[in-house]
Formats: sequence, C-alpha cells, structure tokens
Amino acid sequence: MEKRPLLLGHRGMGTGEGENSLLSLVRAIQIGADGVELDVHSTRDGVLVVTHDRDLNRTLGVDITVPESSYRVLKKKGLFSPEKLTTLEKVYLELPDTAFINVEIKDPLAAPLAVPLVRSFNALDRTLFSSFHHGCLLEIRKQCNDAKIGLLIGEDARGKDPMSYFGELLSVYKPYSMNLPVQMFEEVGFKKSVEFIKLLRKTGIAVALWTLDDPDLLLKLEGEIDIVITDNLQGMIALTGGRTSGKRG
Repeated sequence: MEKRPLLLGHRGMGTGEGENSLLSLVRAIQIGADGVELDVHSTRDGVLVVTHDRDLNRTLGVDITVPESSYRVLKKKGLFSPEKLTTLEKVYLELPDTAFINVEIKDPLAAPLAVPLVRSFNALDRTLFSSFHHGCLLEIRKQCNDAKIGLLIGEDARGKDPMSYFGELLSVYKPYSMNLPVQMFEEVGFKKSVEFIKLLRKTGIAVALWTLDDPDLLLKLEGEIDIVITDNLQGMIALTGGRTSGKRG
C-alpha cells in the first residue's frame, strides 16, 4: 500500500478485554502501530485515568465511578496495574516518543488538565485531542493555540444538512481533523462519502476514520484518508506493511 495512513490502535489492541490498559497500548506499538487512540476521564482529585467508561463495571467488574473517586481510593483498591487501569501520565512515560497519541476527552472536566500534562512531555506535536463534547476542545485551544484538535462526529450529525453543519463546525473550531464514523459509508453512500472526504482534505483538514476494521474498505480508500483508528490492528498492519517513519505534522 503506497499511500499509507497513520494507523492507531483503538484503545490499544482493540475494544474488549484489556482495552485501554497499559499492556494493550504498549503492545499496539510493539506490533507496528504508529500510535494509539485512548479515552480519559478525570478523577475527583484531577488525575487523568485512561478508561472509556465512567464506571468500571464492564471493564473491571467493580462498581466504581472514576469521576466520583479519588486517585488514592482507586489505587488502594488495587485497580492500577499494566493489565487494568493506567494514567495518561504513565502512558506518555512508557510509550516511545515517536508514538502518535489520540487522547479522546470523555469528560469535559478532563480537558483543562490534558494540555499541561502533554506539554510536560513535550508531546503536543504528536498528540491529537478529540471529543464528542466539541465545546471542551475550545478550552484546549485556549491553553495552546497550536494544539491539534479533532472533532468526533456521531449521532448529532444524523439528519442534518452536511454542508451547513460541517461548515459551521469548521468555522468555529478550525480543527486539525474531522474524526468520522465508518458507518457513514453505509448511511450516506460510498461515492458521496469520498466526495465529502476529498472536500475536507482540500481545505487542509485531516480525516480520521473510526472504527475502520475492514482491509478491503481501506484499500478502496487508498490515498483518501489520513488516520485509521482500528480494532483490527494486526489485519491493517498486514495490509499496509507496518508503521510510517517520522512524526505526522
């Protein structure tokens, strides 16, 4: 595959057992991913914890809500380990400084904490801050005008006129990327979706697709997308031939 997009492991090695754990995130890089996509919530005392869900029932089988708990309590319960919870700080400590990291802000309260942490690792150039809560990305941009922000597009876009809806988003947020759901190809149609992607990229906006797991679809989109967020990391690496060289600007 000649025109290869950046490959990011969705929650590390993918959704399910071990998702968002340090072990899963490190493993994704080890097998050839360019980086990872991960989710963060803030504890009650301001520690950024890597987890998709507010509560830990689904992933760890415990009835605890991260934003309502302190880091000390979570640690005391033995929930931090390479196979369980980790912090965003630990991720930047353990992953190589070439890894591209998409930090999805699940809780707007986490937004003001993210930039100072990433800046402390001199990693703003290889970090993409994304969120469905678009407003919190303005907080990130306020803290760092050069921060890469990505608008996650989901259910709120359904049924709206794409030109006016996306035009307003681009005008207000001036994002680095639009993070589009792969379902758009079924709902809008392949031809219209590709035309829209071309239009975005022509304006200088990078296009990320989530969660793209079908190698055949990636082949059809060769040269048209910039970032792939995938649960099928091994399949995508087999198709594309391993990580790209250097950092993405």
